[in-house]
Amino acid sequence: MPYGDTYLTGSGTLLARDVSGYTNFWVKLFLKDVGIIYTTAPRASGETEPFIWGHFYLKKKLKGKGYYIFDTEILDDMFFIRKSKQTILTSFKWTNAILKYLLPEHPDNNLLANLYWSMKLLSAKHIPVEAIDWRFTWKWLEGWGLAPDLVSFHSSKNFNRAEIILLTQISMLNVQGVMELFTKPLDKEIRENVFKVASRLAEGFLIEK
Repeated sequence: MPYGDTYLTGSGTLLARDVSGYTNFWVKLFLKDVGIIYTTAPRASGETEPFIWGHFYLKKKLKGKGYYIFDTEILDDMFFIRKSKQTILTSFKWTNAILKYLLPEHPDNNLLANLYWSMKLLSAKHIPVEAIDWRFTWKWLEGWGLAPDLVSFHSSKNFNRAEIILLTQISMLNVQGVMELFTKPLDKEIRENVFKVASRLAEGFLIEK
């Protein structure tokens, strides 16, 4: 439903929430075909937990501007993210970056899908979180036309051949393919900190945009 109507329905995720007054929450949603929208919710519940995905039903406030959430259909609670400090911190890192770099009410369905599938990858305990972090940022850069040539860039940063091949595979494969890729032993030439270094370099392109 178009933004600006009395009712607004959208599918997506809850990026963050803050206390607003004594009983309400200030909620930041990222919705398909809408983008980031700031709204309120009447109470803390499973329907206002960060990282949940679902259909959000909003209604325009009688006084003032904006909407409030009057119902939520949860499709994926992403509960596994809350079981690990590393996955929680990584998810907050992504959502904070989206709130920083994506203007409110500017739809980006590709970034929304990238966020969803990246969060799903966090459930795979055999995949290094740093690898998923790099993949999320790199695919974001590609979607915004900010990514340099992967091979040339990483060669210039002294990544070796095995590492560049692996990064290329991670960037090109779908979620199932990435899960299968990490079921096999990695090449012995791949350094332990390669994904952490690659993530830091990729994030620099967002900062400079």
